[in-house]
Amino acid sequence: MTVEAFSSLSGTSRRLLSALQFLALGLVALHLLSPLLSESTWWGVWPASNLPTWARWAGGLTVAFLALWGEPLWSALQPGGRHLLDRLRLGSARARILIALASALPFFLFRIQHLRWGDAYILSVAIPHPEVRLTYVWQAPLDVFLHARLWQEADRLFGLATPVPVYRVLSIAAGVAFVWLALSLAAWVGRDRAERWLVAGLVLTLGTMQLFFGYVENYTLMAAGMLLYAWLALRCLRNQLSIVWPATALAVTHALHPSTIMMLLPSLLALVWLRRSQEPLLRQLVKVGVPYVLVFIAVVALMSSGRHGLDALAGVDFPGGGDRSWFVPLRQITTKWQHYTMLSPGHLLDIVNQQLIAAPVVWPAFGLALLLAWQRIPSRDPEFLLLAVMAGVSLLLTLTWNPDYGGQRDWDLFSTAAIPAALLLSYTLARVLP
Repeated sequence: MTVEAFSSLSGTSRRLLSALQFLALGLVALHLLSPLLSESTWWGVWPASNLPTWARWAGGLTVAFLALWGEPLWSALQPGGRHLLDRLRLGSARARILIALASALPFFLFRIQHLRWGDAYILSVAIPHPEVRLTYVWQAPLDVFLHARLWQEADRLFGLATPVPVYRVLSIAAGVAFVWLALSLAAWVGRDRAERWLVAGLVLTLGTMQLFFGYVENYTLMAAGMLLYAWLALRCLRNQLSIVWPATALAVTHALHPSTIMMLLPSLLALVWLRRSQEPLLRQLVKVGVPYVLVFIAVVALMSSGRHGLDALAGVDFPGGGDRSWFVPLRQITTKWQHYTMLSPGHLLDIVNQQLIAAPVVWPAFGLALLLAWQRIPSRDPEFLLLAVMAGVSLLLTLTWNPDYGGQRDWDLFSTAAIPAALLLSYTLARVLP
């Protein structure tokens, strides 16, 4: 910031902004030092070491410069007092659509190529395997079914030997939808230009965005569904639409991936409670229950049609990984699928790495806001409370769930928890800073 602008802020704002700058510089330094770090220990930042040295340092120093002196530079670039971003107004539906469509180009050009760890290898092999033909699985019922059926049709029409291109196309399409949703939500929730770009900027720079670079996994459609639900839930809280719509969006998202049941269903119940003065609780519960029952019946019917019904859910597809252990053990490791106990240094290190790869700024910045500007936190604001439940429960799942599914402790599954956290941080900073 300029000296004049900085000096005009209150002591609380100055301390918070200085702390955020320090946080940014620390993260830059950590990534610049990534070649000196062990991949197995610091897997959350180690990928930065794959960049050429010049590119890593140029990017790091650019971020550091913007963190310290970006505001004066930005002011100098305002021709005639007009803000450059006026040309890309998020309030314009056309601009949001064009930006979202344009995002397909980087998603396509920088496609993730790996197929050797996590579910990517299993999906790429099991779906076309003549003796397996993976189509029905309770771990991601609607997601796997959709990809498998589209591949079968593509194979019939074009002789497509592998479902990988289908996953890549749907990953990029989900990314385009995600970008549009993020921009539209930001345009709706932001009270001015700065707040709109704060929301969009935080959401669209999450490590979660890796899911949309042609990623072969079951989390891409689910991520877009989570963001859609968050937007509809906030609109419902303002009484702009019926609670049926966020409930329907979330129920379908559950069908894409059941992990969202634990992450977001508590927030739907919180939404019902926060709206109790607008609509009776019983009526709301009926409106929530109807789409849930319909989606559940549809999913059971779909899975049963493939002879993989509720008996499979209670049997071969029972959640919890190889040992059916849902959570990190508190005191003692009892199976080969458990990596550590809850309070062990190894678990703590993995949590740090998970945040570094998915949302390095979000929770540390929120913690700084709580520590340095707690008196300004809108703790009684219903929208803040709803986002806090979304983000808090999602974080709780990340902290406690047994990460025995994929490579690098299932970063991609847990990365979706960063979406509500980024919304919470943007909502908070917009109210604790001028």
